[in-house]
Amino acid sequence: MNAKKMLIFAVLAVSLVLSCGGPNAKKLIKMGLYKCHDRLETAKRDIDRRAFPNAVRILEEIKFQCGGSPMMDTVYYYAGIAHLRQKQYEDARYEFETLYREHPRSPFAEEAHFRVAQMRSFQSLAWFRDQTKTREAMRLLTDYVDLYPRGVYADSARILFTESLNKLARKEFSNAIFYRKQREHNAALIYYRAVLSEYPDSDFAPEAVVGMAEMLLALGRTQDAQEAIEELEFSAFEEGLRTRLEAVRAKLKG
Repeated sequence: MNAKKMLIFAVLAVSLVLSCGGPNAKKLIKMGLYKCHDRLETAKRDIDRRAFPNAVRILEEIKFQCGGSPMMDTVYYYAGIAHLRQKQYEDARYEFETLYREHPRSPFAEEAHFRVAQMRSFQSLAWFRDQTKTREAMRLLTDYVDLYPRGVYADSARILFTESLNKLARKEFSNAIFYRKQREHNAALIYYRAVLSEYPDSDFAPEAVVGMAEMLLALGRTQDAQEAIEELEFSAFEEGLRTRLEAVRAKLKG
């Protein structure tokens, strides 16, 4: 058989097994006619040159043809990356989740844990909409930091957690501002307190303290207002908030 005929035979064999899959695929791999590693390298090159849809196609092909291969964690990893680069967050989350569930000892497992949380964070809606995914992201980010407190992505996880926390706090704070503008001081007070009780580490907590003192004063609850500010370190507040606190103090003294 000449070289041309041998080449035609090899191409036909590969095409047949790619279409049929199953045990024949494993035989073809053993015969050296389907090279899992080479196809993976092709997919990685496609990712590098931003040909993401083609990379995903090849990676799905590898999953089908090379199931059980020790390199499958790498396949899931790059499939996740390819989807992430296309902002296909749910697909990316699936790949990373499968990776650390099926390959917990993989060198990619730590990053996969972080990426699952990151994907949910990216899917979080604006602060004025439903925050279910925001809360889930915070739970997943906490899980990652608990597992890898000194992990490569620990700082990034903490930053994303703080952003999510501020998003939740902003919703409560905005409610306080709304009711304050309506001069419904009791309702505003409830939401200021919600910020402080549920999100004391958020960026909105300092202004919530000041707002709460102002609402107590407006309601004539001078003793409560006094207690709210008497142990505050005014220098810890930015200038605008310090001025408002001083105004509360002055009214209480007057």
